[in-house]
Amino acid sequence: MKYNSIMISMILSIIFFDVLGNNKLEMKCTITEELEKNEPAVNKNYTEKDILIFIDRVNLWVSDISYKKWKNQNKESEGKIEKKFEETEKKIFFNFYEFFEDNKEKLESSFKITFEKFGGYLSFIKFYHDYNGEVFFSTEIRGKCFTEK
Repeated sequence: MKYNSIMISMILSIIFFDVLGNNKLEMKCTITEELEKNEPAVNKNYTEKDILIFIDRVNLWVSDISYKKWKNQNKESEGKIEKKFEETEKKIFFNFYEFFEDNKEKLESSFKITFEKFGGYLSFIKFYHDYNGEVFFSTEIRGKCFTEK
């Protein structure tokens, strides 16, 4: 029994050393829960499926698309976004805001990602805003992530 505990600890240490020590990571995440407007989703598009989450500390970026790919696909949107990357000892928080116009007065959409480094738990919430900036719809996926080798 003690041997199993040691092996599990070693495996987890290797996985989380990658999360703690790398500037760019691809995490494979198995989605376990899907919500719409804070209620269980009727049409589950991601549950029991895998998605990739890219953690890019150099560009202060966390998303289901790499920063490089997002930037190439959204050159006209670069002036209409704001992002906030925060990292603590245990978690990574990422907030992304896209505005209708470059003056950044009216919010179009946003998302918030919370990733726990020592358990691999992921919460990815997207908010859709009306022209007044009020949220009219939200989706959330939750799951467990592991480093992609």
